[in-house]
Amino acid sequence: MPATPLFARNDVLNVNPSSGTTISLVAHGSDWYWTVFSIMSVTAICYAGTSFKVPRRERFFHYTSIVAAIFAAITYFSLASNLGWTGVQTRYNHYQGGGVRQVFYARYIGWFLSAPLLVLNLSFFSGLNWVTALYLATLTEVYVVCGLIASLVESSYKFGYFTMGAFAWVLLFLNLGWVGLRSIKTLNAATVTPKLSKIYSYILMGVGIIYSLYPISWGLSEGGNVISPTSEGIFYGILDIMALPVLNSLLLFYSRKLDIDELGLSIPSATRTPGKN
Repeated sequence: MPATPLFARNDVLNVNPSSGTTISLVAHGSDWYWTVFSIMSVTAICYAGTSFKVPRRERFFHYTSIVAAIFAAITYFSLASNLGWTGVQTRYNHYQGGGVRQVFYARYIGWFLSAPLLVLNLSFFSGLNWVTALYLATLTEVYVVCGLIASLVESSYKFGYFTMGAFAWVLLFLNLGWVGLRSIKTLNAATVTPKLSKIYSYILMGVGIIYSLYPISWGLSEGGNVISPTSEGIFYGILDIMALPVLNSLLLFYSRKLDIDELGLSIPSATRTPGKN
C-alpha cells in the first residue's frame, strides 16, 4: 500500500472541511497556499542564515525580518490547512448568487503581527525616530484591524470600517513618503549615499502600489463577493510575496550599507569584549 503524504491535497479539505459555508476554498486554493507557505518558510530560513554574516550588534533589520517571515509562514500553514476561518453571510450576490462565504481571519492575524515589523524596517531605514516609527506601526495595526472587522460584518456598515482603515493607510504612506524621504536625505552623507536614497524611493513606490492593491483585493473578495476564495487567496498571496520576500529582502540587502550607530539601532554586546561582535 503506497504511503500517504503527511499533508495530502485532498486530505486537507476532508480533515478540515469548510462546514456550513457555500462559498469556500477548493483543493487548488489549498495547493497555492502550500506554495506560499513554502516561499515564506524558505525566506525565514534565508533571513536567519544571512544574519550570521552580519555582526550581532547590527542585526536589527534581520531579526525583525526573520520574525515577520515566521509569522507569514505560520499564517499560510493555517490557510493551506483550511484553518482559522469563519462563515460570513455575504452582503452582495455577485459570486455564486451569494451565501455564506468562508473568511480567513487567520490572514489578518498574520498581517497584524508581521506588517508592523515591515513598516518598522522601512521607517528605520529612512532614519525616522522611534516615536514616528511606532506611530506608523500603530497605523498599520489600525489598517489591518479595520480590514478584519469589515470582513466579519455582514451589513453595509463594513464599508465604514473599510474607510477608516483606508484613512489610516493614507496617513501611513504620507508619513513614509514625505517625512521618510526628507529624513533619509538629511542623514549624514557617510551613513546614507544618494544611491540609498534612490533605493528607498523605489521601495516606497513598490509599497505604495502593493498596499494600495490590498483594499482592491478586499473589495473583490470579502467586501463585494465578486471573486472566489481561491482567487482571493491567489491575489493576496501574490501581494504578500511582493511585500515580504521581494521588497523587504531588497531593503534588508541595502540595510547593510547603513550606519547602525547613526540610526540608534545597534544591539549592545552581552560580553562587551573589545574587538568582539
